[in-house]
Amino acid sequence: MQPPPPGFGSCGRCPYRQTGPVERCWACASAGLAATLLDGVARCSVCDQPLGEADACDNYWCRREDRGFDVVWALARHAGLLREVIARYKYRSAAGFGPVLGRMLAGYLLANSPCFEDIDLIVACPGRPPRDHVVAIVDAAAECVGDLWAFDVGPRRCVVKRRPTVPMMTAGSPLSRRLWAACDLRPALVVPDRQRVAGQRILVVDDVFTDGSTLREVALALLAAGAVTVSGLVLARQPWSRARPRT
Repeated sequence: MQPPPPGFGSCGRCPYRQTGPVERCWACASAGLAATLLDGVARCSVCDQPLGEADACDNYWCRREDRGFDVVWALARHAGLLREVIARYKYRSAAGFGPVLGRMLAGYLLANSPCFEDIDLIVACPGRPPRDHVVAIVDAAAECVGDLWAFDVGPRRCVVKRRPTVPMMTAGSPLSRRLWAACDLRPALVVPDRQRVAGQRILVVDDVFTDGSTLREVALALLAAGAVTVSGLVLARQPWSRARPRT
């Protein structure tokens, strides 16, 4: 008899962290993240933000037609155990979580496949070299379900940063994030081969979505290169504090 998974967060000692069906990883993670999953709540049809009592989304970009991306899906809220795991993987060199998060992503794609059946290409949001953590997650997902979707893998990516950028976390306010995205990130993004994205419906994967300023710049770069549509899929949706207005 096969042993049961030890539960999400204890993936380092799980016998299935790199083998077996990815549905097992997504089911295990869902059980451990029950408090942060977005199931059963009213959400914005654009950014997946849980709506308030007024059933209105206060995200700046959701109200604008020039946001670049059409919709964003999120596996869970950026809280609790998932937030801790992402931080350990992203900032504390816990590289072993890369394949685990990739399998979670693949399991989510399979569980929600009707939402993604028209996607032509799945790409990673470009990060900071030399360790691009989102690229590693997308590569791990591609190894699991790459026969069902086309993934942007290999040394030559569809969209890259031509130079380092200031970390977005240094931009505290929503206005500062939008200015950072327009002034620092936008000039750094490049699509090396426009033919690879021309006419494609693209899904951009990232780890955390806050207001969409980063995704917007990536989407605009891809659209300018000829992509038909750009949407997003993130591991975690940053909850907004309604005690502080978002402008």
